[in-house]
Amino acid sequence: MYTLLDAFMPKTFTEISEWIAANISKHAGIDPSEAALDTDIVNFRLDSLILVNITTELEEYVGMELSPSIFWEMRTIAATSQWIAENQEI
Repeated sequence: MYTLLDAFMPKTFTEISEWIAANISKHAGIDPSEAALDTDIVNFRLDSLILVNITTELEEYVGMELSPSIFWEMRTIAATSQWIAENQEI
């Protein structure tokens, strides 16, 4: 069960990458196992509005502001997750 307190706890690389993979796969209509962490995010063929919406939801999940272009800048789920994990406020 996700609580408000969880929003203030730093997330691990695994938690972040699993969250991103689940949300990308949901919007791309693929099985989460197909959302490989090292696949270039453009290969999931999501439009920019969907990626901005995922970013907004991700901001709430990790409790930090993110650039709307984070997925284009980081390019993969792994790189995005790593950057967020390393830059969270503790």
